[in-house]
Amino acid sequence: MHTDEYRNGFESMALHFNMTERKMGNGKSFYFGTKSSDGWITQIQPSTGLFVSSMWFTPTKALTYTMNIDRPCFLIWCVDCGDVTFTQKGVKAYHLSPINHIITNPLKPYKITFPAHIHTCCTCILVFEEYLYRLLNTHITDCEDFIGKLKSHSNYICNTPDITLVLEQTKWAARNGILPLFNYECKIGELFTILYKNLQFISTIHFNRRYHITWENEQKLWNIKAILDKDILQTPTVESLALSEAFSVSKLHRCFKQYFGMTINHYIRVEKMKRALLMLASDEFSIKNIAHMCGYDSPSKFTESFKEIHHITPSQYRKAHYL
Repeated sequence: MHTDEYRNGFESMALHFNMTERKMGNGKSFYFGTKSSDGWITQIQPSTGLFVSSMWFTPTKALTYTMNIDRPCFLIWCVDCGDVTFTQKGVKAYHLSPINHIITNPLKPYKITFPAHIHTCCTCILVFEEYLYRLLNTHITDCEDFIGKLKSHSNYICNTPDITLVLEQTKWAARNGILPLFNYECKIGELFTILYKNLQFISTIHFNRRYHITWENEQKLWNIKAILDKDILQTPTVESLALSEAFSVSKLHRCFKQYFGMTINHYIRVEKMKRALLMLASDEFSIKNIAHMCGYDSPSKFTESFKEIHHITPSQYRKAHYL
């Protein structure tokens, strides 16, 4: 039996969890209890085929919901924290680590699990392909080809600082529910424009290699990237990463830059600044605390790196979002 996310978005999941619905600005909010501290999900529907949601809760028991959407769509996740898991029959479980993810609807049933006693904080955009065609067709000549490639390159092209910044801006808009609905459509347009640019960039990198990288070495590079992504704030040394995949240090540096378009050290710095952006939303951390967690002894050096990546200082970011 198909589920009706096309009409309801995440409302069906919230009601399945016995959450209580309330009106919120130009959207809806759903609560686990009587207080916001009990956990909530907010949802905005700017247009047919587009939903923007922010989630914040710590379940006392594991929560599961099975989606079975019969229309092509994408779920774009920006995970601050949690261990959201997607499972599908015959397919290895996929855990949403604290980075950006694009999930392509498989047009088959799949289960979403929020484990017990693990705090979940994330933003999710549910966008149907028909909406994307309406949005992009007049601006991108190869729209169909772009959407097709998005399904196979999604998790690489969505993890750039500009994507994270757009998703963070969208998160705060979805939590407040006071901006005009057109604001969300503008943000989705900006998001997919950046994805389109990123896809063109990696195509150029992969088809104009100065050094040929074998399929085996590509897999080794992805393994190394997975190790870095697992805990970007506590990364192993480059020497130990090279040793783990039988690379020399010089070969790892060369292959990583050739394949991913940046040095391994720059990648680590970019990812740390993306994590710092997410941590700024927490009242528990001062900018000095966040700087230390990212490996900076000096808050001023941290601010310098943060501004270089995000084009805004940590203090300016917090003020802009009333944090």
